[in-house]
Amino acid sequence: MPILKLSIWPNILNPQHENGTAGRCIILWLFIAVFFLNACTAPYYSSVNNMSGQPASITLANGRQLNGKINVRSFDNYSSVSRIQFSIDATNIYQDYFIGDLKSIYINGSTYSVKMLVGSNFWGGNALRFVKQLTQPGGRMDLYQNEVVSRNQTTGKDETAIEYYLRLPGGTNEVYNLESSKFTPGFNDKMSLYVQDCPVLAARIKAKEHDYFYPFIVNNGELRRKAVLLQIINDYNNCN
Repeated sequence: MPILKLSIWPNILNPQHENGTAGRCIILWLFIAVFFLNACTAPYYSSVNNMSGQPASITLANGRQLNGKINVRSFDNYSSVSRIQFSIDATNIYQDYFIGDLKSIYINGSTYSVKMLVGSNFWGGNALRFVKQLTQPGGRMDLYQNEVVSRNQTTGKDETAIEYYLRLPGGTNEVYNLESSKFTPGFNDKMSLYVQDCPVLAARIKAKEHDYFYPFIVNNGELRRKAVLLQIINDYNNCN
């Protein structure tokens, strides 16, 4: 009885086929593999905590600066980033750098550093993430901006919301959400206590003076909140 031989990859695995056909199939499969590899590593930007192949500069903890392309991956808006991948100059060879190796990254005209985000009333967790620095470094109090990307269920498009985080006097790496119980309700009472070593500023906040107070819900709330915080931080960092 004759033996029937079957192969699901006859052009590659069956030695009885002509060498030319097998060679063409191997080249085809190599081309497909390279295509999908490139597709998986194609440049994209969702947020500073979720991007690939983006031009950037990084400053290492030892002060060394590198220019090239960066990859940052995170599971969702509230998960920690443990490391980045960085390709120096025009090379496509990426090297891992852990968060402890980094001081900051510079991308899209802004500086970002890794801080421990302490959540809002709606999200009680903590996470190490890149946040945009809005104040000059080295002050006693600093303001940071966090990007939260979510999918609009109606339009199907990604939308970016902004959250503000504050490093309090005497703090190190922890920053607190401005919508957390650290600040609301009773912003004027709570904030005035944080800056009580600057009595004039504390009194202005306590009295709800125009440039030193904002209600929890306000028209143009994001811009108003940012302006008030920058005013308070500037006064506090320059308080003698």
